[in-house]
Amino acid sequence: MPTSRHPEELNNFNRNISEFTKANPDVKVVGDEATFDVRTFQALLAGGKLPTVFYVPFTEMQGLIARRQVADITSAIGADSVVSRINPAILKVTKDASDHVYGVPIQAYSMGLFYNRDLFRKAGLDPDKPPTTWEEVRAAAKAIQTATGVQGFASMTKDNTGGWVLTAMSYANGSTIASADGRNATVDNNATRSVLEFYRSLRWEDNTFGSNFLTGYNDTTKAFAGGKIGMFVQGADAYKVVVSNMGMKPDDFGIAPLPQGPQGLGTLGGGTVAIINPRASAAETRAAIKWLEFVNFRKYDSEAEAVADAKAKVADKQPVGDPALPLFDQATTDRYLGWVKDYVNVPRQNYAAYFATAQTLALVPEPPAKAQETYGTLDTVVQAVLTRQDADIDALLKDAQRKVQAIIDAG
Repeated sequence: MPTSRHPEELNNFNRNISEFTKANPDVKVVGDEATFDVRTFQALLAGGKLPTVFYVPFTEMQGLIARRQVADITSAIGADSVVSRINPAILKVTKDASDHVYGVPIQAYSMGLFYNRDLFRKAGLDPDKPPTTWEEVRAAAKAIQTATGVQGFASMTKDNTGGWVLTAMSYANGSTIASADGRNATVDNNATRSVLEFYRSLRWEDNTFGSNFLTGYNDTTKAFAGGKIGMFVQGADAYKVVVSNMGMKPDDFGIAPLPQGPQGLGTLGGGTVAIINPRASAAETRAAIKWLEFVNFRKYDSEAEAVADAKAKVADKQPVGDPALPLFDQATTDRYLGWVKDYVNVPRQNYAAYFATAQTLALVPEPPAKAQETYGTLDTVVQAVLTRQDADIDALLKDAQRKVQAIIDAG
């Protein structure tokens, strides 16, 4: 559940409990502030303290399924369940080889290029025509910094975020960092090498990469929201964090499709899955599915529910119509947006480039095994390139390849 640090989200959560309980008086919902952390999850599970419903990144699902640390909810999903209508490519993340379902995707994202539209204007750039190649990103970073003195480009570098972004940019330049079956690391590849060379150019030749090279998710998003960064790569679902929670002006927020190299594979896709505690009873599992559908999906099947949800979000100063990867097909998404058109409170026209490719730019999944540990290993590679002008990229990638393969083998 949201914490008191985000009162609008907490109000929405409490309202959902009230409405759900009214419709399902036999079910009691109790909030819990526990959040996923790869360092504490196993302790929560082993100690019997995992909430009945818990939220994990896409990257964790296959490992949890293999270790039988998450409930099989296949039998709790009826034929008419909204869960069964989720985009098959997204729902696949929650399935095993036998097509059994172990979670409910509640949010999906694709990585894109965040940019400050106001800084673009001040630099003489057209905010409605964001960069589509990495060469254009480099040129825009120079223009922003020259015209405004603001750091042109940035990347997160710690807490696994540096490796996460490096992976996304590797996809965009033509290679994954692991084999499709998750058994082999492919970190040492030309696409990842080209990304690191791109970083080196911006950092050591252009000086448009700033001076702080130990930054995480909150550090970078806060700097972007405060107008201190021109561009960085991030998941589209961060709009609410940047605008609603951190105060960036909606008109200044820009997001573009992740630029693609000549051999680009697409953009990294990920998201959040709601899992059920494997110790939950059958009745608790059914109740949990009801709760998840009520909170997350009812607005897609009912105009009245869609409008009520939109009104409530507007009242709580939450975004309606913000950029995100649709969980359902375009027709369902368009129908929903038609129902709530009078309540959309974000300038969707500013994100036209992103929306234009949301259904067509290929989504490449995160590494299927040990993704977070892999990202952590790659953090150090990114940090080295940004802090040492003489960093040997070939040697760094060779060392990372060895380390990631060892992590996978230890599995």
